[in-house]
Amino acid sequence: MTRRERIRKTLQGERTDRPPMSFWRHFYDREGSAEALALAMLSFQKTYDWDLMKVNPRASYHVEDWGVRTERPGLDPLDKPKVVQSPVREPGDWDRIRPLDPTKGTLGEMLDAEERIAAQVQGDTDWLMTVFNPISIAADLVNDDAVFVDHLRRHGERVHGALRAITQTYAAFVRETMQRGCSGIFFATTDYGNATVIDKALLAEFGRPYDLRVLEEARRGPLNTVHVCGPRAFLREHLDYPVSILSWAAHEPTNPSIADIKPLTDKTLLTGIDHEGVMVEGPPDAVQAQARASIEASGGTRFILGPGCAVPSTAPERHFAAAREAVLACA
Repeated sequence: MTRRERIRKTLQGERTDRPPMSFWRHFYDREGSAEALALAMLSFQKTYDWDLMKVNPRASYHVEDWGVRTERPGLDPLDKPKVVQSPVREPGDWDRIRPLDPTKGTLGEMLDAEERIAAQVQGDTDWLMTVFNPISIAADLVNDDAVFVDHLRRHGERVHGALRAITQTYAAFVRETMQRGCSGIFFATTDYGNATVIDKALLAEFGRPYDLRVLEEARRGPLNTVHVCGPRAFLREHLDYPVSILSWAAHEPTNPSIADIKPLTDKTLLTGIDHEGVMVEGPPDAVQAQARASIEASGGTRFILGPGCAVPSTAPERHFAAAREAVLACA
């Protein structure tokens, strides 16, 4: 089967020649421009021949145009950028968050990267653009979870005003992204889809309504994915989201397992490998054993082998190769 045939049949619940697979990571030293980012993503795709290409944009792309600034602490390519400036410090700062033109600034740069990627893979490989949900974007304008949650509880109307602006901006960004030929978006919640920072009441008020508005713009994408990040994930609260694929860290002890979720949904599950554990620590045999166990737990249908979240940049290349070999052995 081709990559696209394998993915599309998987979403339909049909058996395929082998399970599809998709992994993703950051390349911090190659994310500074549209051209460099596109080349990094395309090189990673060419090396491992993933069935579904998840575009991992610059980690701060979603907030730079509102004034977030980052710096890389050193020259090591594995160095993750650190936030050095945030636009929201006081409750009144939310009033300055206004809708943006998604074709300009950093967002425009990401659209440029998408065009470069599409020019190379269009019609051959399904690809998804990573889009963060509005509440997590708002949180990253503060850079302090405790302060942000305090603002949600005590200054909710001001935060709602900013969320409306963020949602308007990203609804427009998703419209532009869909026009560039992606197969959908990878809609990520970061820590604002789990119980480590907020509760279900805050999720219902400040999360879900804005999420659904952004997802509406991606509705024609056959591979739209919701990624419910982190431990203690509110996975069941996202089961009815209008997407085809559900992604989460199934190996996190506080999260539902593949076997737990499989009977509850007809969505395709994208998970299976402990991204911060075995993908970093190995050895390759352990990566392969975990891959085989996850494929078996899935029952062999509506399942894409992947990580629980972005694989850390410190993960050895041989561990990606090991995951790929485990899948190919299923053919």
